[in-house]
Amino acid sequence: MSEQRQTKRDYYEVLGVPRDADLGQIKKAYRRLARQLHPDVNSNDPECEEKFKEATEAYEVLCDPEKRRLYDAYGHEGLRRGAGGAGGFGFDDFPGFGDLFESLFNSAFGGSPFGTTFTTARAEGPARGDDLAVELELTLEEAALGVDKEVVFTAHGVCPKCEGLGTPTMDSIKTCPDCSGRGRVRVVRRTMLGQFIQTGVCERCDGQGIVIGKPCPHCQGEGRLLMERKLTVHIPAGIDSGQRIRVSGKGGAGQRRAQSGDLYVRIRVAPHEHFERRGDDLYSQVDLTMCQAALGAVLTVPTLDGEAEVEFSPGTQPGETKILRGKGVPRLNGHGRGDHYLSVRVLIPRDLDENQRNLLREFDESCGLEHYQARSEGVLHRLRTFFTG
Repeated sequence: MSEQRQTKRDYYEVLGVPRDADLGQIKKAYRRLARQLHPDVNSNDPECEEKFKEATEAYEVLCDPEKRRLYDAYGHEGLRRGAGGAGGFGFDDFPGFGDLFESLFNSAFGGSPFGTTFTTARAEGPARGDDLAVELELTLEEAALGVDKEVVFTAHGVCPKCEGLGTPTMDSIKTCPDCSGRGRVRVVRRTMLGQFIQTGVCERCDGQGIVIGKPCPHCQGEGRLLMERKLTVHIPAGIDSGQRIRVSGKGGAGQRRAQSGDLYVRIRVAPHEHFERRGDDLYSQVDLTMCQAALGAVLTVPTLDGEAEVEFSPGTQPGETKILRGKGVPRLNGHGRGDHYLSVRVLIPRDLDENQRNLLREFDESCGLEHYQARSEGVLHRLRTFFTG
């Protein structure tokens, strides 16, 4: 082997280019030689295959700036390893080689002979954990004011026996012998252009680059198990139904200490007994008796912050709205709050006895229309309707 290395021809001489040739000149020279020397084109000349390999080796070195620098400085001995001239070649070995060859033979033969993309072989590693979604029901108060809630779900968790390693001991983790830890294997296939190397996922290690000699009996080497999980999630004030909270890294555990997935908590707010939420505003109804509406009153009403006293002026009409500024839902971005709208409903007495009816008639006659004329006909009509039942 050392004698072969000593008798190697100069790479510039092989390609027929000067030592100061640029990349374009080198590629052009190699295209020319590839057409002339390929074994499938010169099957009757046994020397063409070796010349073709020699040209390919020269091209690979001179197209790589670092390799070319070493070669120019120290010659063949300056290269720590051969450039692939001792056997078949593959696109994984030569940076930019696939693009060059595809371009070359597209023009030479009217189409690309390659049906597979060739990529650098790298281990895929243990699988990342799954992203998960759970639904969490909140009361309106919890959603509006914020709360810490516990969610319970079933998902992969770290194996407690091997602590996610997949084996009781680190000594049993070995580099996969089939792919040498790359996670991918190379398969040589023949085409009209000669031997090409195609890469694929290593079946023995499933692309992970390692094999486990003694898998954990509890998780069978996965490093994770399906289990019931509990997690306390902070719910920010102002969240609403349909919105989601992402909790990074709290989804399914990854395989053998790989990255965990994310947990998405979808919010559903339960209906409220008193309040209706519309965006950041709250709506509720307050009942006044007919006399309270006519005379005015101070009532205690429920709000998001607890009970509050609200004053209603004399002559309050059915359907009027009282607005409590800043008493609605805190905005999710933290800037201010919505409002609370109180819609007035006037209660009309039922099942009056004769004496009560007479008193109302006397009251109605004593008021006269002038007490109603300040209101619209629609309000007057509603009031008369209330009085007559």
